Amino acid sequence: MATQTRTIESISLPNSHHEPPPPPISRRKQFTVLASAFVAIALTIGYNQCFGVFQAYYLSPDQDVLVQSPDDSKPVALLAFVGTLCYGLTWAGGILVNPIISRIEHGVWSSSASSTSRNVLPARWKRRLLTNRTITVSGVLMMAAGFGLASLSTRVWHLLLTQGFLVGLGMSLVYFPLLAPAPEYFTHHRATAMGVILAGGGAGGLALSPIFRLLLTTVGGRQTLRIYALFNLLFGLPIAWSVPRSRFAPSSSLTPSVGSDDDRVGNRPNTHISRTLSLRPAFLLSCIAAFLQAAGAQTPLAFIPSYTTDKLGLSPSTGANFLATANAINAVARVITGYCGDRLGRQNTLISALLLSGVSVFALWLGSILALPASLPGGTGGATGESQKLWMAFIATYSFGAGGYYALFPALIAEVFGIRQYAAVNAFILFVRGLGTMFGSPVGGQLLGEKRTEYAALACWDGALLLASVVCCFGVRWADARGKGWRWVA
Repeated sequence: MATQTRTIESISLPNSHHEPPPPPISRRKQFTVLASAFVAIALTIGYNQCFGVFQAYYLSPDQDVLVQSPDDSKPVALLAFVGTLCYGLTWAGGILVNPIISRIEHGVWSSSASSTSRNVLPARWKRRLLTNRTITVSGVLMMAAGFGLASLSTRVWHLLLTQGFLVGLGMSLVYFPLLAPAPEYFTHHRATAMGVILAGGGAGGLALSPIFRLLLTTVGGRQTLRIYALFNLLFGLPIAWSVPRSRFAPSSSLTPSVGSDDDRVGNRPNTHISRTLSLRPAFLLSCIAAFLQAAGAQTPLAFIPSYTTDKLGLSPSTGANFLATANAINAVARVITGYCGDRLGRQNTLISALLLSGVSVFALWLGSILALPASLPGGTGGATGESQKLWMAFIATYSFGAGGYYALFPALIAEVFGIRQYAAVNAFILFVRGLGTMFGSPVGGQLLGEKRTEYAALACWDGALLLASVVCCFGVRWADARGKGWRWVA
């Protein structure tokens, strides 16, 4: 008996070019998009969220990667920038990757190239090479090369170029082609679906944190980097091959393009921010909120292992386990808040989650720091039971709040700015988030100092960033309601 596939009602969109509606979505296709994007997020964001394990290792006296300086000091801010550079490029690269994807899917480059260089490369080979798979496979190869070259590093700037720049650029080439079209494949439960997809970041961090800690302890930093390079090839290439096309890309892009370049450009979704959109208060406040939240969100993850060992006097493996726990709670929170967002309002839920994460920094992390015995030099190695309890409560509370923001952020863009503007707005705001990520942790590392004692200043910096982003999100809520009318559930 032939299998009957259930379909979901396609999205109804105004279309000034009289294009046919996008094809219906089968459950099987939804599952494929969901699974491939989940694994892609686990390999990219999951790794970025547990870089703190590498950072703590590079700062430890037992590391075997960096050449020791005569005074045995290490630049904390610069080492933190290795992770934030990778994380920042993963997001910031979308401002270049998304327009490339749009041009490839709509045959802009393949057709224009065939008219100017017919004798250089046959048109069929251009269509085969200029695909989304080329982008994602290239990204996986760059990630593997970055980790492999990082295993040969001896200086921090070597790590910046390899584990920071090269890996981050490769992750961007994997992240956006798999994530950008995902909201188009879901309608009524878009926030829930995106919550499940983005939970891959927490799931990846949960799995990778203890594995990295175990490998770094047993085989050392260089071998760990080489093993993870092979791991990326093994799991990344199948996912890169399964990259979906945008539902709004014309089927004719698979065949030689017809019509003028102006027609093709007019039919493809806009991947640039128009002047009108850029001046909207909702857009401006969204960008500021994204910058501040990204600057503050990565800071605790970067310093969970080091605070656990420096201040609480616990083992590095305990620090890695705390980071894994944070990622596990983060993953669960993305699913729960995505579900709540579909019912209680995505903007309402996002603001509540972001407020929870900001308040937890001042109430719990700063409380844990203040509960440390002041009589010990630098406050290290003598944590009280109260300090440890506050720290564990902070990890749980903060991770839940941060996970809610990540889950609702993509669906909120589609809701506020429209699904047709999703690619352009999402790429630009993620670019801004990438800049914020590269700003928060390095400044926090500078406030912390080379002796890693000023955690109170670090916590105040982080909390201020997060609460300022809450104010901006309230502004987005007001600006959106001003244009569409106030709704309590929004």
